[in-house]
Amino acid sequence: MTAAHELRLSVSPEEELLELYLSLPKKQREERFINTAHAAELTGLAVRTIQFWIENGTVRAVPIGKKYRVDLISLREHLKRQVEKRR
Repeated sequence: MTAAHELRLSVSPEEELLELYLSLPKKQREERFINTAHAAELTGLAVRTIQFWIENGTVRAVPIGKKYRVDLISLREHLKRQVEKRR
């Protein structure tokens, strides 16, 4: 196992998401990571529901100060899982 591989194994999913957030150019970052209000607007749900999903770990987000930036891909995956459960 290489040192780089060992390093990647020791990085948590949260740290990995933060690294992705910080590495993206501003425009791409704003497209991929949205605030909780925008996530709530897109889904037709309350901001508190989005926050609850983040706190539960069902939707991934990066904490920035006292707010979160929601990973849009994670939000879509969560919504797809909910739809599949209902089938």
